[in-house]
Amino acid sequence: MKRPAVAPLEAERTIAATPAQVWSVLVDAARMRELSRETVAQVFVPRRLRRGTWSLNLNRSGWFVWPTVSRYARVVPRRRLSFYVFGPSAWWTYDLEAVEGGTAVRLRRDLSGGRSSWLSIVVAGVGLGGAPAHDRALASDMRETLDGLARVVER
Repeated sequence: MKRPAVAPLEAERTIAATPAQVWSVLVDAARMRELSRETVAQVFVPRRLRRGTWSLNLNRSGWFVWPTVSRYARVVPRRRLSFYVFGPSAWWTYDLEAVEGGTAVRLRRDLSGGRSSWLSIVVAGVGLGGAPAHDRALASDMRETLDGLARVVER
């Protein structure tokens, strides 16, 4: 059985704050559970976020709870934060760009090879209503994450 192609997921929002202000919240592991509906906990190893840092995560959707492990590949302060999530073989990237009125923040999820991993297909099938349903929920959650980021930063 061939895995179906999956388009990247993207969300974008302009936040009325400087890139430095937005960045300070993005790199705070304790804040992600505030921003992301699925994130229950996140720990950076080592504690300081930089290229090569590992992230141990606990995620939840409804009754279903699962762990993930990530590795940060690009950490360009106030510009780009990109990490790879093992298991689903997913790249997540936050791009920040100074614009009139604040910072444009783009959040993108790309799957390696443009397809869900077998592990994702199985895990999503067991507890998340299937990979396509989970992707639809993720697209909505990404917008909510950026809205939450704006609420925290614009206070």
